Amino acid sequence: MSEVARYSDNLEHIRGALLGLNLRLHRQVLRWRATHHSQATPDELAGLHMSESEADAVLDQLYRDNASAEADAIDRAPIATITDLLGEIEEEHSRQEADALERGVSLRLPELIRRFQLNDFEAQVILLTLAPELNRVYQRLFKYLNDDVTRPWPSVDLALQLFADDTRERAKLLNYVTPEATLRALRLVRLSDEATPLDQPVLTRSLKLDDRIVAYLLEAHVHQPIPGGVAEIRDPADASPILNAETERQAHLLRCRLSRPTSSIPVIALIGKDVDTNTELAAWLVESVRPESPVLVVDGNALNGRDNPEEISDQILREAILKDATIVVRGADEISQASTYQKSLQRLLSASPEIPRFLVVGDETGQIPDFGSSMVTLTVAAPDFYTRRRLWESHLDGVSDDADLNELAGRFRLTASEIKEAANHAVAKSDVYGDGSGPQLSDYFSASRARTAGAMTGLAERIESIYSWEDLVLTAAVKSQLLSLEHWVRYRYLVYDTWGFSDRVMLGRGLVVLFSGASGTGKTMAAGILARNLELDLYRIDLSQVVSKYIGETEKNLGRIFDAAQSANAVLFFDEADALFGKRSEVKDAHDRYANIEVSYLLQRMEAYDGIAILCTNFRQNLDQAFARRLHMIVEFPQPGVTDRERIWRLLLPESVPQDDLDFRFLARQFSLTGGNIKNCVLTAAFQAAAEDSPISMRHVVSAIARELQKMEHPLVRSDFGKYYDVVRALGTR
Repeated sequence: MSEVARYSDNLEHIRGALLGLNLRLHRQVLRWRATHHSQATPDELAGLHMSESEADAVLDQLYRDNASAEADAIDRAPIATITDLLGEIEEEHSRQEADALERGVSLRLPELIRRFQLNDFEAQVILLTLAPELNRVYQRLFKYLNDDVTRPWPSVDLALQLFADDTRERAKLLNYVTPEATLRALRLVRLSDEATPLDQPVLTRSLKLDDRIVAYLLEAHVHQPIPGGVAEIRDPADASPILNAETERQAHLLRCRLSRPTSSIPVIALIGKDVDTNTELAAWLVESVRPESPVLVVDGNALNGRDNPEEISDQILREAILKDATIVVRGADEISQASTYQKSLQRLLSASPEIPRFLVVGDETGQIPDFGSSMVTLTVAAPDFYTRRRLWESHLDGVSDDADLNELAGRFRLTASEIKEAANHAVAKSDVYGDGSGPQLSDYFSASRARTAGAMTGLAERIESIYSWEDLVLTAAVKSQLLSLEHWVRYRYLVYDTWGFSDRVMLGRGLVVLFSGASGTGKTMAAGILARNLELDLYRIDLSQVVSKYIGETEKNLGRIFDAAQSANAVLFFDEADALFGKRSEVKDAHDRYANIEVSYLLQRMEAYDGIAILCTNFRQNLDQAFARRLHMIVEFPQPGVTDRERIWRLLLPESVPQDDLDFRFLARQFSLTGGNIKNCVLTAAFQAAAEDSPISMRHVVSAIARELQKMEHPLVRSDFGKYYDVVRALGTR
């Protein structure tokens, strides 16, 4: 016989392998004819049966399609001759295959066999099911051998007949087409009617090569090998995670461990809030050990949402084996929390050893399966100040102003992915709305706030301020206290991180302050100015959404608020805090006991809180005394004196406002009003003047004051209004 042509590419190799399959099919045709003699006449079988001459024509075409020089000799050869020729052909094919591999020719079929560790029978089934994908003529032959023109695919029985010589061997080979066997478990081959397998015996069911395997063997590009965006391939060479010092030290130790030659590869669980950083760290660990291995990143949330998670898990494993990739599961805790999907996660992490290693990326609060001694857990800490500074520096494209970097890193406790998103958002916004000079520091602050604002949605009301310290009329001593609060926040990184106070202070690193004073003295305004100057969001806690009559619910609501505020880098503002932070009382009944538990819980959370919280009250004496130790500062907002009241009147009624001979000194001296009261009076007077289409005059103002005093249930005294008392009487405000 002539030698098989020397293989120069993948397709030539497959055609060479198909020549051996053709001989097996030819031998099976002869065997079938020797044992099957239909009693029906040709007319009765017309359209339902392929004749012997038609089968011979199909075989002849297959030989010639494969350019076989032995086609004429084989055509009428007996079974024994074909069997001898089959041995020679397959032996020569094996030699040429080895030669091609030695020359570096990429051959997908032997590579598939190696990657999935398939035995000879499984490899032959792959070739058998690949044949009709290359040449539809095979389907005509399968109809003949199946004795059924409606079945154009090879059956399980045909595969056993082709590749086993006796009943005992066929029974043994049947184990390799069970659902648990590699061919079906990893979705290499599918059986017909998988959804209703009881409708027909296994032997009669058809075999079909999965489309993904067809594409792999034929070197076809597949845009999305795994459906639904559940997984994606990443290049580990691009990974360069920025970690804090302790996490980086542990990561290097783990990297050294993985670099050691070993037959036992652990499951690695990376636990931390920032899933993106954990994913990048996983890729970095892979790159250090197997630089040529890609990373297959699985989205646990997306897998959770699919109706067929087990099937997709099998496809993921199959893809990882095909690409020799490491599996990284993002949000594995999400899978494990739902019992329906636990099997999927276990399968991903307990797969055959062909997958080099598995890295599980989970949330710090999530639960992941325990793999015992085969699992290594690494907790990835949230970035500290210096890590955040490095992250900002890596995203600011040459901007290295120390003050700006310190401001961003110290003010916002963002994760690596949030910093990246904020930087990109600031640059994009600057490109659209900027003047070409690039983003400013305020743009980065705004983008940082936007990254975390969603955490507080539904928990509190966001308050925006338009004021500055110049708009707030207070004594110099009180203003000095407020400015020191701003300095506390601005230089927290310097005191705690640079000067090392973080090693001395375990709890209470946040800022908790009490604003105390009568209504209208500027407490809310001061909180808004403080947040605005620090470029942080201010959220007012709605007590109606927090306090619950059900035991334990108030604590849960408060816990969510504190966690969200810390995540959002927000300023918490508890208005009328005495309603929530009231004194603990002597326990007389169950109500007292649970009320005291709420206050005790608040004391603990306030001490452990790492953000900024402002408690505001009109009745300081009603607060529990234990809060005093948790407070970093108490700011008393006094009633404004005459001079301060005059300044408030003038600030609220500047010269740009149309006015007619207003006597600010008289107003300040005669009426002991707070800033909030004065604001109400000014607005009332302004709207009254606007309705009359006239400037604001003393007539409008004293009328507004009279209404404000009546609202406060204060008597209207002639001595207070002086010469304007008749105006008040004339307006009927008495």
